[in-house]
Amino acid sequence: MLEYLLGIDFGQKRIGLALAQSFSRSASALTTLPNDKAFWPALNKIIDEWQISRIVIGLPLNMDGEEQEITRQVRNFGKKVKKQTQVTVEYIDERLTSYAAERQFQNQRAGQLSKAKDKSKIDAIAAQIILQSWLDSDPS
Repeated sequence: MLEYLLGIDFGQKRIGLALAQSFSRSASALTTLPNDKAFWPALNKIIDEWQISRIVIGLPLNMDGEEQEITRQVRNFGKKVKKQTQVTVEYIDERLTSYAAERQFQNQRAGQLSKAKDKSKIDAIAAQIILQSWLDSDPS
């Protein structure tokens, strides 16, 4: 059965989103939403539109694998996502995804964007990397 999955890169200002389908097992950057009260209706619209069956959230850990304050914030955010959407939520280690997203963005960049648009695009690419990492690590 074809499933759609949503990847999330949580940030205190912006939340990057990526989309994948179980058949192709290939993630694509979707969009970035501001982390404010408008996030929840926008998230629900995306979940309804794509009939999302699973959400994968990047879990920020220290380089030694230890949790930090932002890790607890992301876990709380994940609990809220599950409660508000009734969709299965999973986590994956996201160490170095922001760095990888910036490098990938710089490599594919064609033309100049504003700094705000750069950061927004990088957040969506980080979500793509998070989701692709989960797809690559999931044996099913």
